[in-house]
Parts: sequence; structure tokens; C-alpha cells
Amino acid sequence: MRVTIILYGIAFLLFSLKGRSQDVHFSQFDQAPVVMNVAQTGAFNGEARFYANQRTQWRSVTIPYQTFALSAEVNHLVAKPWSFGLVVGNDVAGDSRYKTTAVQSAASYVLKERSDTFQLRWGGGLGLTSRGFDPNALYYDNQWNGLVYDPALPNNESYTLTARTYLTATTGIYAQGIWNDIRWNAGYALGNLTRPKQSFKNDANVVLDLRQAITLGARRRLNDTYEVQAVSLIQVQGKMHEWVFGGRCYYRLPSEVWQTRNVFAGVFRRTRDAAWFEIGSEYDNWRVGLSYDLNTSKLRQASTGKGGLELSICYLIPPKPKLGKLKEVCEPFF
Repeated sequence: MRVTIILYGIAFLLFSLKGRSQDVHFSQFDQAPVVMNVAQTGAFNGEARFYANQRTQWRSVTIPYQTFALSAEVNHLVAKPWSFGLVVGNDVAGDSRYKTTAVQSAASYVLKERSDTFQLRWGGGLGLTSRGFDPNALYYDNQWNGLVYDPALPNNESYTLTARTYLTATTGIYAQGIWNDIRWNAGYALGNLTRPKQSFKNDANVVLDLRQAITLGARRRLNDTYEVQAVSLIQVQGKMHEWVFGGRCYYRLPSEVWQTRNVFAGVFRRTRDAAWFEIGSEYDNWRVGLSYDLNTSKLRQASTGKGGLELSICYLIPPKPKLGKLKEVCEPFF
């Protein structure tokens, strides 16, 4: 638990950082592990893991923002301490069709491991991102002719660029373990190490700020029927910061002891922005979660409180069976 205390201390120091630009992210952050922290690559009990995430938001305010990500991870592809992953993501936002497409490779290395009760990983990733917008999809003051909007009029705006492509780099650490029947995890991620330029008018002062995030989680079985889980995220990027906290309750469906058959429900809060509820199921090697955000920020008058619908799907290829004495291991969706 010492790692958790250290990570919380780092988080409070991060709130003094300043910046100019933000990354996209998901409300179900713990169900986009490689997106959140490359050190989580391979941090599961199995041969391979696949995630799909999709989010639609602000449909009641403007053209809906659409975000999706696909990730794949494999364990022990080259050597036992190493795990590798790949993430592909796409985000389209607002009237200008501001589009972000990213491909990122990820690798993690087990720094320390103690049987099945503790594991510490370091991770790193390199990616290629393309961002751009459609200026013809916007409306400009200069296209008002005094009576009506006239799209045939020149907008008198000039852009040096309408798209940018740049390299990104990220790193992180991640620890997980079992303590007094509590399966806990803690991670720290540092993204956008290359600080790429973002301006479409070649303003060198507009850069993509460092993204720093701390994640914490714990899950405990109360009895043969119920489990509870708590998760938290503290994230800072430039002047923007967020704190997410919440939890889930799991109900075990009638099944054999070696099977994972659960349904769950959860409630979460992102301070000064939104709250959401989540439902889903774990069925052996599958996990599906569905959540809906309720906007609580100053934008709620325009959004009428409506936020975003988000879906996460995970599939895990279990480890190859081994002969010998059975022992307790971390569950697939730890």
C-alpha cells in the first residue's frame, strides 16, 4: 500500500501545472487500461486481452462528439517479463468535424513480482497522431450579409494548416496485488512527452500539454454472492484537472466455482462536470459495460443535463492450463 500513498502525494503536486491543450478520454477509464496507462499492458491473468470502447456525447447541444478506441495486448510474446500492445483510436468533435486519429504501440516490463500477491510494471509507448478540421463546415460572422447567412460569401479567414501529424511518447508505472483479501491496483502515467505543436496558424506557444494521471482501485469479495469495487482517477493536463471517483457492486449469478458469471451496477462522479451510472456483466472471458453521463457543469442549461453514452467490451484469452496444484490467482478483469 506504500505505492498508493506515494502516488496520491504526487497527484496533489500536479495541480499547479499550466497548459494549453487536452487529450480525449473515457468515463469508464478503468476499462481502457492501455489508453490510460501503457504500464497496464499485459497486467492481467491470460495470454491476450482485447478492448473496444465507444462514446457519444453532446448530442443535445451540437453535432455529437464520437470517440472510439480498440486495443490488443499479448503476454510473453518475446520473453516472460515483457508484454506488448497496440491501440487505435479516433475522435470526431463538433461542427468543424475536428478529427483526431491515433495509433500507439505499447510495451511493459515486470520490474518486481512476488508470487501471485504483488506485481510492479514499467511501461512505455510511441505513437503517431493526426489532427485536423474542416473549415468549410463552420459559420463565420463575415458570411452574414445584414439580412441572412450567406455561405457563398468569403469568410476572410486564413489558416496556415488544417491538419497536423506528430509523434507522441508516454510512460508509466503500475502496481497490483492482494492484501487482506483486497485486490488493489495503483498507477501513474505521464503522456505527451514530445509536447507536439497544436496550432493551425503555426503559433509555437500552442502545444499539447503533458498529461499526468493517477489511478487507484480496489475490489473485495464480501461473501459468495456479492463483491464491491472502488476506483478513482486524478488527472491533470495543463490548466485542466479532474477527479473521478465511484464504485460498483457485483452480484454473482448461479455458476460453478471456476466460472465468472457476474452482473454489476455502479455510480460515479467527475467533480464539477458530470455524474453517471453504469451497468454490465462479466461472463467468463467477456466483460461488457454500459454507462450514461448526466451533465452537472455550467453547460447543463444547454444540454438539459444530458451527457454521453459509453460502451466498453473486453475479451480475454485465458492462460494455458498447467498441471499441478491449483492456486489462487488474480481474476481476469482485475
